[in-house]
Amino acid sequence: MNDLGTSSSDQRHSPFEWLPLPSESSPRDLRFYTMSRASPSGLGMFISGMAFFAWWNVWPLVVLSVVGLLVWVLAMVSAKRGRVQLNMALIYGTASTWTAAAVVFVGWGFGAQYVLIAQMIVTILNPWPRRMAWLLASALVGLFILLYHYTRLVSPLYDVPEGQLAIANTLNIVATFGVACLLVAYPARVADRAEAELAAEHRRSERLLTNVLPLSVARRLKAGEEPIADRVSSASVLFADIVDFTPLASRLPAEQVVTVLDSVFTRLDRLVDEYGLEKIKTIGDAYMVAAGLPSARADHAQAIARFALAALDDLAKADDPAPRLQLRIGIASGPVVAGVIGRRRFLYDLWGDTVNTAARMESHGLPGRIQVTESTRQLLGDEFDCKERGFVDIKGKGQMRTYLLEAA
Repeated sequence: MNDLGTSSSDQRHSPFEWLPLPSESSPRDLRFYTMSRASPSGLGMFISGMAFFAWWNVWPLVVLSVVGLLVWVLAMVSAKRGRVQLNMALIYGTASTWTAAAVVFVGWGFGAQYVLIAQMIVTILNPWPRRMAWLLASALVGLFILLYHYTRLVSPLYDVPEGQLAIANTLNIVATFGVACLLVAYPARVADRAEAELAAEHRRSERLLTNVLPLSVARRLKAGEEPIADRVSSASVLFADIVDFTPLASRLPAEQVVTVLDSVFTRLDRLVDEYGLEKIKTIGDAYMVAAGLPSARADHAQAIARFALAALDDLAKADDPAPRLQLRIGIASGPVVAGVIGRRRFLYDLWGDTVNTAARMESHGLPGRIQVTESTRQLLGDEFDCKERGFVDIKGKGQMRTYLLEAA
């Protein structure tokens, strides 16, 4: 068992990564792993240190660099086996000790103190408890300041030529900035990916919300308006039902039933968008659409009439792998109440006598025909050809004069 409770079989291997990331770990553990993958960069610190210290005959630091190199390799092995936190502890202890010793022995001009800056970045990026992270970072800053003032008061134990120190100092500065860039690149890449995913999820949520609610209603809902309820003085409501679909569905496989409904309703959805209407809902094999809401429009009756005629024509031309289907359509115009109900699943719905009348126009209508009320007929004017059907006994309404919409 390792520190993170993962086995080697649970890891994703890559030829470019000496330390594979576990496939199933918490985000906190994955951040530890990612920071540990910067460990190989520290090997160069000890190797270049050995070269410089041997050049200057500072043998105590050569020995310390060899020990640091071995401990660093041990830390990498422990990380490879999943003991990432042990790896971090060894790195912190070894790097801090080596840095302090290098400053004491050869002075501030060598540049070893810049390693503490890289350590501080690692401290902030690692998922330590925040109090522990700031404590470690403060300790590193304190050590940096302590070494600075020490070199101002005490001469280094070994005297190294300034020119050679300048070369080493330049290399240490470049190496420190390079490691810092590598360390910061990871959270920057994660932040970019997270922002992109968040933006994609936001767009997806927006699409889902506008698929459920009209765009203007969705904006009102997001703005915190509650309840959302509107009294619309004049609108047109349409119900369309697939004729004899219930007995047909009983004979078809379930998959084909869904396929047929999806084909019909997809066609109607396309026409809703084309004519600028508002789909309200589907109820079984019935389809409900409205015009004149949530945004008012003076031609709501004409718009919904064009939709109805196009729906009959489109379904008649359909070349689907299903029995030939017919729609029975009913339209009514008048005042309605519109609003959003529900919390877990929002529903934009309509209520009122106009809605009930439209439903009755459909249920008491004729297959393949569009039955409209007298009020709708009057709104259509001379732009549409309507044939009077006469008085029809409508359930719950009594005798009503109705018309059949023939053409535009």
